Amino acid sequence: PIQPQFSAEDMFGRIASRLASSVSRRAALAAGAATGAAAFAYVAEAKATSIDVNQAIAYPTILDVVGYPAPPKDVLGDLSKLDAQPVNPKGTVYLVEVRGGLDKRADGLGHRSDSIPICNAVIAEGYKCIPVFYSDATYDKIETLLKEADGVIVRVNPGVVDGVTNSKLDGLLRNINKAGIPCMAQPDVQLRMGAKDSLVSIRNLACGMPDTYAYYEIPEMYKTFPETIKDGPRVMKQNRGSQGEGIWICKRADGQYGAPITDNTVLDLMEAVDNHKEQKTVKEFMKFCEQYIIGENGQIVDQRFLPRIVEGEVRCLNIFDETVELIHKKPAEGGLSATLGSGATYTTYTPDAPEFKNLIDAFYADKPNIMASFHLPDEPFPLIWTADFITGPKDANGMDTFFVGEFNCSCVGISKQLYLCPRVAKAVGRVVEGARAKRN
Repeated sequence: PIQPQFSAEDMFGRIASRLASSVSRRAALAAGAATGAAAFAYVAEAKATSIDVNQAIAYPTILDVVGYPAPPKDVLGDLSKLDAQPVNPKGTVYLVEVRGGLDKRADGLGHRSDSIPICNAVIAEGYKCIPVFYSDATYDKIETLLKEADGVIVRVNPGVVDGVTNSKLDGLLRNINKAGIPCMAQPDVQLRMGAKDSLVSIRNLACGMPDTYAYYEIPEMYKTFPETIKDGPRVMKQNRGSQGEGIWICKRADGQYGAPITDNTVLDLMEAVDNHKEQKTVKEFMKFCEQYIIGENGQIVDQRFLPRIVEGEVRCLNIFDETVELIHKKPAEGGLSATLGSGATYTTYTPDAPEFKNLIDAFYADKPNIMASFHLPDEPFPLIWTADFITGPKDANGMDTFFVGEFNCSCVGISKQLYLCPRVAKAVGRVVEGARAKRN
């Protein structure tokens, strides 16, 4: 075991100092004295079981000294930078993660780089807030904790992680959410907003395009795609992937839009992941695209191509119902992809930037209807989410129009924007109090 940086005998002073930021010095000393024996016993247990003693000391100091039971040790990670919990919390919020992944330390104790800052900001808002790790092995323990919570912040990146069955975790979060304890964001919100067919759901909003279609069955594609590509360039987007793979810009090689089209009409194709180009006939391309429809969550979205994509995309970073930052992602010269891997450059703007006033005004006008468009009218916005806009044609007043090309609310990171954590915490408070009002 790692040797402690201070002895168990120093626990009394450490408890007092960690609590001093939340309560008066006298209250801190009283709380430390009340739990000192339990803290010493816990450190002794840590030594006997080869648990990192520094972690053992931090554990009761941070979580237990104000009279609230600490979670089981096997659902915790490194808590050394977690602030002291409030003495009289407004409620309890858990931040749920999973161990493993490139966004965490290899030793299994480390959290996402934005998790502890988010927790500390929620603590500063007056809530007890603790990050916990879910695994299938600790399902029952996590369930017990979440059932007693007032809110749950979900910070799990989609993907394959050892010891985690995504469907099992999603089922747990759905059940907690149905019980009136808000999960931010619950799985159905992530699935519906994150799926490519979200663009079909919003096609009647200002930020959507009415001629947007989704293909869930292969015959649907064979029936509709020849008609859409006949009249203008299209973008075909598979539902899987996040870096532009399986997203194809499709144009008629002959440029004769409006003219009849056949299975043998040649298409010029470019894949967004790396801007590479291919040629296929309409029939060959549809046959190639069958792979995107087959399998779990298979679908293709067929959307009008906006030629001003060469000017880039504008990502709106949102915290709950507020847009807090704009990122203009400009493709490399001659390219269409806005991913960093393709050479795109990123420039950050504040939401009041005059060049994007039309975008922000229209987006805020749409926001009251966005969740309803996903058939989730009673669900709040995700806690942290993005909407990527593409510039469309100018309107009758000569102003730019903008259309959403993608939503993302699956564990959007803010590790480079930690100054936003207090705003995240305030949004957590709004969601928790809103859910509490509904329950009462």
